[in-house]
Amino acid sequence: MRYPFAQLHSIRTERLLLRKLERSDIDSAALIHGDPATNLHNPGGARSREATVAVVDDWVSFWERQHFGYWTVCAGDDDSQVLGFGGIMRKQIGDFTGLNMYFRFATHAWGNGYASEMAQAALQVAFETLDEAAVYGLVRPANSPSRRALERMGMQLCSTVDDVPGQEASLIYRIIKEDFLNAVS
Repeated sequence: MRYPFAQLHSIRTERLLLRKLERSDIDSAALIHGDPATNLHNPGGARSREATVAVVDDWVSFWERQHFGYWTVCAGDDDSQVLGFGGIMRKQIGDFTGLNMYFRFATHAWGNGYASEMAQAALQVAFETLDEAAVYGLVRPANSPSRRALERMGMQLCSTVDDVPGQEASLIYRIIKEDFLNAVS
């Protein structure tokens, strides 16, 4: 399904509402990004509320400039039930800039396929609406659940980047437009 550019602020999938991230989502973002369990593989650990406010401000500003970005992911039948955050946003990845696939969900939402469902919509936006050549996913080597999620999205390991001093290099996954379109046709 091709999503018109003007409708990227609110997309419904089979089970989810993907809506434009707003500053009013800070309480949900602080709960999810501040939870040590959701940051098990994050070298910086759980974010403080202040750090989360800064990140959300950056993400909202990206939306304002680019008219797409990370979504607030809600249960499709309850717009107030925030399950997590995710989508695509242009980001510095190693020595290049590309569309980064991001997802972080509350622990109660894990294991339900929400990341894959959200990612399918995000990849459709990237390749069919924005006409991008590739989408990337940056992940820590020990984060097996996220690596499996990226692989289920059709992404393949393509490179590494030494982005955390003193630790093993992060992995860069990628899916190209042709591979995605061939898989969904």
